[in-house]
Amino acid sequence: MMKMAFTFDKEAVMRRSYTMSNVYKSVKEEFARGGLQCISDGETLTFAGVGHADDYSNMLGMMRRLSRCEWFFDVLSSWHFTTDERKGWEDVLGQLKREVARGELPWATA
Repeated sequence: MMKMAFTFDKEAVMRRSYTMSNVYKSVKEEFARGGLQCISDGETLTFAGVGHADDYSNMLGMMRRLSRCEWFFDVLSSWHFTTDERKGWEDVLGQLKREVARGELPWATA
């Protein structure tokens, strides 16, 4: 099952004058609009496909939209994605940090 999981830096959230509940609410609403379900909303916020043929494209679309949000990047502690937990998780945040270092994101300032 495809999943995407996030943890957030509480201090970074507060520096932006956000609250954790507002961050969680915004992310959950975005995933709901994409037809994806929240399966865990503890310290780690996790989303999964719902068994539709378009789950994969919805997940990738979500990754693309969120990776273009500077505020989201700034408050993340971790961001992982998997298409099959038995095969491991991809470190999306690590990849984004490499792209920022190369100046490849529209809002990036290395």
